[in-house]
Amino acid sequence: MSYIDGYFDRGADLIRVVERQNGERVFKEYPIKYTFYHEDPSGKFKSTTGKPLSRIVCKNTKDFHKELAINRNKTLFESDINPMFQCLSENYLNKDAPDLNIAFFDIEADFDPEKGFSQPNDPFMPITAITVSLQWLDTMVTFAMPPKTMGIEEAKEITKGIHNLYL
Repeated sequence: MSYIDGYFDRGADLIRVVERQNGERVFKEYPIKYTFYHEDPSGKFKSTTGKPLSRIVCKNTKDFHKELAINRNKTLFESDINPMFQCLSENYLNKDAPDLNIAFFDIEADFDPEKGFSQPNDPFMPITAITVSLQWLDTMVTFAMPPKTMGIEEAKEITKGIHNLYL
């Protein structure tokens, strides 16, 4: 089992996770768990500086905010940890990472003889081609517009036989 992606569904107080098991995507749900600590002379836990702490665990957002309010005058520890990260550390720590499906995009734009090439902060020229490199498939796919001076039929004839090119 390998963690791929997840999100905190605040409305349902759930962590929804996608795993990869035996090459297949599997969807899992984990109940929310907010955990934080506060200074307490009789606490069973210790801070990194050796101070005794008590732990509070809440199973929904409403109780978590209630406990924060009750303990607002105490020094709190780990109360700002995102429940998603806590869930991942409890369920996926020391597990193998999945092979990622990585894609690279290359976007080409037309050239203006007076202004030159468009910049990302000022895209004044139209896009002429987009190529996507799909690493996990070891292939590239290109979507292109024929030059303004060329008709679609002529462009199709010139590009005939080029694999994964779509005009």
